[in-house]
Amino acid sequence: MRTRQLPILAVALVAYAALTAAAGDTLVSLPSLGSETARPLVTFAPLLVCIGLAHVLGSRLRSAEASGCRAVGRFDQALVLATALISIAVAQTVAVLLDASAASTAGRNTAFLVGLMLVARRVAGYQVAVIIPVAWVITMMLIGNTGGNGETQPWTIVLLPPDHLPAAVAAIAMLALGVASVPAAPLVRDAT
Repeated sequence: MRTRQLPILAVALVAYAALTAAAGDTLVSLPSLGSETARPLVTFAPLLVCIGLAHVLGSRLRSAEASGCRAVGRFDQALVLATALISIAVAQTVAVLLDASAASTAGRNTAFLVGLMLVARRVAGYQVAVIIPVAWVITMMLIGNTGGNGETQPWTIVLLPPDHLPAAVAAIAMLALGVASVPAAPLVRDAT
């Protein structure tokens, strides 16, 4: 637990909760290649959890973990699932307490972006993993509503409304894929 630097993850979760509560249903106008639709500010909150989780999972003692008899990968999987569940619970609590329906998307988006980050960690390595969720959110802000009448594209996931069932299913599937990839070593060797 000490090696994983869990206080950093706790700070990331507190910052996530604070941003989710502060943002609520607040919309911001951002540059877009589609229509000039305002986006929920809460869309950026899951990035705090992704960054914290990427740091925590990247802080490892490779030789000690490789030679040890404990199933560190299983502990990491449990940590990821617990973090995702806490994020979803926080988002739902904020949505109910503040009557901010957009805040509930933060939990779904956290599950999706954490899964995406973990898959990227497996494929591209630890250093690249944290960039992928940030790039996804920024790219979706730019091109996510370039449909015929300016509606949000269904593949964006993070921009879809809270009651969009296919987005929830995609988030669960991405999180499951990410959790399954946690114990495996990255396909690309790290520079460290």
